[in-house]
Amino acid sequence: MQTEHHLLRRKVLLATVGLCVARPGLTQGSGTVLKVLVGSPPGALGDVVARLVAEKLGEQLGTGAIVDNKAGAAGLIAADLVAKSAGDGSTVLVAPDNVMTVNPLIYPKVPYNPQRDFAPIGVLGKADLVLVASSGSGIRSMQDLVRLARAKPDTVTYSSGGVGHVTHLGVELIAARLDLKLRHIPYKGTSPALAAVMGGETDLMFLGASGAVPQIKSGRVLALAASGPRVNETFPGVPTLRELHADLDITVWFGLFASSKTPSETVAKLNRALNAVLQRPEVIKRFSDVGMTTEPSSPTALADLVRSDTARFGELVKSLNITVE
Repeated sequence: MQTEHHLLRRKVLLATVGLCVARPGLTQGSGTVLKVLVGSPPGALGDVVARLVAEKLGEQLGTGAIVDNKAGAAGLIAADLVAKSAGDGSTVLVAPDNVMTVNPLIYPKVPYNPQRDFAPIGVLGKADLVLVASSGSGIRSMQDLVRLARAKPDTVTYSSGGVGHVTHLGVELIAARLDLKLRHIPYKGTSPALAAVMGGETDLMFLGASGAVPQIKSGRVLALAASGPRVNETFPGVPTLRELHADLDITVWFGLFASSKTPSETVAKLNRALNAVLQRPEVIKRFSDVGMTTEPSSPTALADLVRSDTARFGELVKSLNITVE
């Protein structure tokens, strides 16, 4: 009887070990390579960030890493794949803020719920943004803009990279908080939108510092106000948007996410590795080269950021009745 009992215990133990071997998860030496999905095409800012983080994160974890570009549908494809992944921490998502905050508000059929289907790991970095005016617009300051827009509502124009893009909603948030009525001219991407401002076709644009600085230096556009983690360093003497209204601390950010099925200890491990990577001097420099500042954080901080931005832009999207088919 004693022998049968020991044999039974041995079989249960072996079966348990077998299950563990069958699903090793993200552990050093397990043979599992970290897969980093991103909804951007090769060469885009999201792809650049994803490749930098993936390489260093793979080194930090001792697993190696690969980047899988799943471009299209405004990042929805990549996000959905991670939401539906196994949840062992071996598949993660690099996503800009709009994928988790704005897209679910403006697209009628989003296949995931940002706050239910993902486990936030940490913020990767944030970028400065600046509101610029065409040199031929006659607008030289925020005071000029406010005065003109209030005197002639819906006549001051601004270009954007498309409906629902940060270059669209950012300006609408500024207009809402400062009680202005501006006219939106959407373009298919930020490059033609910026070209429209430089050419005098539109009066204003809200865009990332990396794209704005060269044009400001050339005198083709003028910086009116800015927002972001390095705004005073990047735009000395330019007023911050937060000085104009407390709710205008606007940035573009990227975060790292896993499936909500991922165990908390795995999320914690990924967060520790990510924060170590973001403090490496070479990573800080590479981020700075593309106009971003690294921001080591906690999973809770990223979750709070998703919630607060969703609430802020949700109100705006609803008031403007914005939808994208």
